[in-house]
Amino acid sequence: MSLFIVDFRHVPLALLALTVACTEIPGEDDLQFRTTNDTTPLNSPDINHAPVPEVALDGQENFAGVTLVGLRHLETSSQIFQLDTIDDALVARDGSSIIASGSDLLGWELVMERDGHELIATISGYSDDIEALADDGEPLTAYALSYHGLKDGVWGQWNECPEFAASPDSPVLTLIRGQTYDREDRRVDLIDPDWVTFACLGEAAFKAKSLGYSQSRIFPGTSAPATRAQQDATLKMITADYCGTGHSFTEQGVAIDWQNRAASVTPAATPGDLEAVWGPDGALCLEEPRLRPRQDVEAECTIPSCAGFDFTGAWEWKSFHKP
Repeated sequence: MSLFIVDFRHVPLALLALTVACTEIPGEDDLQFRTTNDTTPLNSPDINHAPVPEVALDGQENFAGVTLVGLRHLETSSQIFQLDTIDDALVARDGSSIIASGSDLLGWELVMERDGHELIATISGYSDDIEALADDGEPLTAYALSYHGLKDGVWGQWNECPEFAASPDSPVLTLIRGQTYDREDRRVDLIDPDWVTFACLGEAAFKAKSLGYSQSRIFPGTSAPATRAQQDATLKMITADYCGTGHSFTEQGVAIDWQNRAASVTPAATPGDLEAVWGPDGALCLEEPRLRPRQDVEAECTIPSCAGFDFTGAWEWKSFHKP
């Protein structure tokens, strides 16, 4: 995982302290379009750019030294309640009792800590009806986590998902219980029920969950989540990591079509030409890449063409160019 180091002695004690630097704030028109869950298949080179991409429910430090403290609602109580999840939705617990969940958590604070300093994010938006990308997928629950602080020289309330910073109440962050992600190698990292990933709309971790590939969802036709290999293949496909090395050959928002082996995800219409067939270590075969010329990929690795590919063997995804 990549590390970013922040000296909290020189910044306000807010979630701003963990914000990735140099994030451009989208324009108003972009926000109106991009905060809807557009079900058009779009790729992303990034696994997840949430400044705090994961927390451990048992109090372990995440990769940036941040620990979870809990949830509190200052208007009713200064008490810290346990953060838990049920069906990928946040709940505040007091022992075995659920104190608040769903939209009742609006206005509550998510409290974290690093080096003895509190980091505060406010739950400022909620939706339990974000349309899934899988054909018959269950809707996703999503939140707006926002913080007050200085960003690009402006004081204000900002969304924790950097791409939606100027829309603090837009629910563009979903929870993925039971795993974390390696943002450099573009793979699943930990599989552990004590961890919760905060995934931002439009990026690969959010999309993989929406396609039915995460520890928090039962994979169609089975009684268990998608395997690590299935999930890795999904991340490689979304991020155009053809060589499986963590090198993405695409940019945010390139339109493609996709279809998985289980037929739980199929193109909405007749797809264009086949781009690639995918497994957990990248492209098993490749025609013309979706954005970069093929010679750019061949400079890093050798991948055969898809002519005569044996589809009776192991594979997880086909990707197609938009017609």
